[in-house]
Amino acid sequence: MESLNNYEKLKANGSLRKLGFASVVALCLTVIGFFCYAFSHPFSQNQVAEITETWTYYPKNSPDSTFKSRYVKHLPQIRPNQIMVMERKMKTEVENPMLLIQGNHQWIKVTIDDRLIYEYTPTSTGRLASDNPGKSLKEIQLPADYLGSVLKIEVASPYQSYSGLPARVFVGEANSLMAYIFTLSIPQVLMMILGISISVVLLLIVGRTLKKQQRLDVQLLLLAAFAMTIGLEAAASDIVAGLLFSPIVNSTVAIILAALSPLFLIVYYCHKMTVMNTYYKYWVIPHLIFSLSLLISVAFTPLDMPEIKPWIDAVNLFGTLAITIAAICESHQKNRFYVFCTPWIVLVALAHCFLYIMEIMGTPYNHINFSGLFFIVILLVIFIYTVSEFLTNEEKNRKQMNFLEVKTALLEESREEMNHHLTEVEQIKKAFRKNLQMMQLLVEDGNLTGTQEYLAELMEDTKRMDGLPRFTEHSLTNLILSRYQKLAEKRSIDTSFNIVLPPTIAITDTDLTKLFAHLLEHAFRETYAITDPSQRKITLQVYCDQGKIHFYCEHTANYYENIFDRGINTDLPEKEEFDLWVLEKISKKYAGALKKSNTEKTDSVAITLSV
Repeated sequence: MESLNNYEKLKANGSLRKLGFASVVALCLTVIGFFCYAFSHPFSQNQVAEITETWTYYPKNSPDSTFKSRYVKHLPQIRPNQIMVMERKMKTEVENPMLLIQGNHQWIKVTIDDRLIYEYTPTSTGRLASDNPGKSLKEIQLPADYLGSVLKIEVASPYQSYSGLPARVFVGEANSLMAYIFTLSIPQVLMMILGISISVVLLLIVGRTLKKQQRLDVQLLLLAAFAMTIGLEAAASDIVAGLLFSPIVNSTVAIILAALSPLFLIVYYCHKMTVMNTYYKYWVIPHLIFSLSLLISVAFTPLDMPEIKPWIDAVNLFGTLAITIAAICESHQKNRFYVFCTPWIVLVALAHCFLYIMEIMGTPYNHINFSGLFFIVILLVIFIYTVSEFLTNEEKNRKQMNFLEVKTALLEESREEMNHHLTEVEQIKKAFRKNLQMMQLLVEDGNLTGTQEYLAELMEDTKRMDGLPRFTEHSLTNLILSRYQKLAEKRSIDTSFNIVLPPTIAITDTDLTKLFAHLLEHAFRETYAITDPSQRKITLQVYCDQGKIHFYCEHTANYYENIFDRGINTDLPEKEEFDLWVLEKISKKYAGALKKSNTEKTDSVAITLSV
């Protein structure tokens, strides 16, 4: 296909616009990065630290069995409700010293040189030892003479999954310590903001669809619920949440949301399937029943949330394998959603698979919320796909509405013309009847000359009774060409339309309208610029041949003598570039070709579409 310079120009302009947009985005990201750095460094690093490497661990009932924290992060021999002791000597002096202790479903007792400074135990809380300690966070003011003293922390958990895990301990100057804790929360806060923001956007789209189309978009509603649970779970599992809510609330909310997130996701996946939907339901329904039954059982049995979590993780482990297989099958069947998302779905599913295996096997607890991070990744991928699909559909609807407006205008013009024609026909009928009566009288009188004159008038009247011009069998083409024929008569342009099209063709009405409009607008604009009306001529040929549709439009165009040379209109080149760009774009869409050629007196455009 012949390459058009105007297409390259418009593409270059588009590149400049993209470059400007990228510059603005880069500037915004730089500003955001600067503030993130500022928020993460509001304190002196020398004034606060998390104590991880200087502990000595031992079971309280066996103080001779000691372990150094440099080598041990978990004591597997510690049983539920068995006390593990964490011990170290305080060596660093800090002004206004503060101790911050985070317990993960653990009872905690803190002493300095055997002086009790904090106690969070069943006795102090008034709860039984089997009750859930929750996720606790406590600020403790160290005594003034703490330097050189022995800090001892007794930790016990009623659950096997959390037994033998050390409590998380921070020490430092009070203000710097709190600033440090907030910096540790930045990833969780970003996850919370991202998840909740995406959920709100999706809910707005759902509400808009419900209002405009009176239809509830269940898929987007499920995705919004998934995003909301991710955001709220990130907030509930954040270390700062321990300062805002009670330990039992943090623990319960975090586990419930962590259990609901994959449920919303797998139901959403199921709704997006077209081929594997029936088979995947055989897994989804039992998965939902099992997980929800476990969550509900907590209210009616002695089981606590941390005790049912390994069972939920176990069923989620098999769920990751099920969605991996189903997503690959859907992608193989050319499902657009899965073609775009399957690589990410498989990657996130396998990552979760390893996480669930580690948790089931009792791998030491990790403070980083990897599960939430993986869910955020797949949420972003799905959200990008959803937004792009929404914008594409909106653009299609807008184009369809614009086309309907054009078609309505064409029909309205045809209706007005037809009404005018019908009125004219009524007048012709009356005159026709009078002429017939006069012919009858002339025939009776034997006046042959008068009879011939009246007969000629009758023949002329029959021509005026013709309806709208009919160029081809295709109705939309007739409407378009009828409009341009009237425009040609007003501008004294001689037209020759030779159109051979069947009633239906494999080109969308929108594209066909654009083809005719830009072909003829291009031709009319240059032809009308010729000062001599007798030289204005447009020829349009359209026909089908062996699965292809051929368009050929030729018009006179005296480039050396026309009104544009005298400065009446200066935007002809820009309009021509745009017309040809649209025509070339449509030809590429239908795997076709466009060729433009011109001589000293004529200009022609040939388009071939494969349909």
